[in-house]
Amino acid sequence: MSQIFRKTLTTHHFDLDWNRHVTSRTYERFGYDARCEILKEFEYPIERMLNENISYIPGSTYVRFLDQQFVGAEMTVESQVFRMNSGVLLWKQSILGPSGKKACEIETTSSLVQDGKIIIIPTILAFNIAPYKFTIHPKPTKQNTVDHEYYIPFSDMNCFWNLPSDAVWKIFEEGRFLFFKEIVDLNLIKETDATTFFMGGEILIHKQPEPGSHVKILSWIESFEKIRFYFRQDVIDLNGNLLASMKDEQLFVSLSKARPRRAPEAFFNKIERFIE
Repeated sequence: MSQIFRKTLTTHHFDLDWNRHVTSRTYERFGYDARCEILKEFEYPIERMLNENISYIPGSTYVRFLDQQFVGAEMTVESQVFRMNSGVLLWKQSILGPSGKKACEIETTSSLVQDGKIIIIPTILAFNIAPYKFTIHPKPTKQNTVDHEYYIPFSDMNCFWNLPSDAVWKIFEEGRFLFFKEIVDLNLIKETDATTFFMGGEILIHKQPEPGSHVKILSWIESFEKIRFYFRQDVIDLNGNLLASMKDEQLFVSLSKARPRRAPEAFFNKIERFIE
């Protein structure tokens, strides 16, 4: 069994999202920080990577959010890393809240690349467990979508001159806001005392989006249930090439009581034409 690595981090005021709890991207940043510390244990500190022109390339992710956190929460990131035959690294991480209760689970891949080739780290345990099987299917041909152009800022680029995973998450987060602002109207949140919580999802990276590029975000609803729905997005370049896909689970929650509730009829009426 792979060794479990632990790292403790603390949430801050700037980690709060519009729902007033720790944003999903904070968990990914915590996970990434822990991954970098572990690579240091395997003799690949960030200083060596930068000096030897080695890039950390993030891959696809499956994530689940299990317990909300607020400001000043001391979080423990528990990580395991496995090596696949190709050299790609599989990370399994649990992020625990102050009480020891699991707040987030992340399974993601990444690779260290030098001169276009993946570096094999032989001291990392060879892969012997099945990775998560993604369920994202291609967008149906005649599916109604809401389309928005999006500019990926150079300022989202990291020290490896590529987009970290949390910056890719940010693109999809922006796509959700653009969809709901245009189709649902954000004022409906207060009018119906209903918001949605991001409970987790899948992010598939087909080709790394480029900092400084213009892309399109295509958004629609895969399926809709009484208290939740599954939201789908594709990111394509201006030539129509698929770069990344996301499927996320959204749970309807009472804004005043912070408890699950049925979807408001007004919400369903507005999004019905975008459901597969």
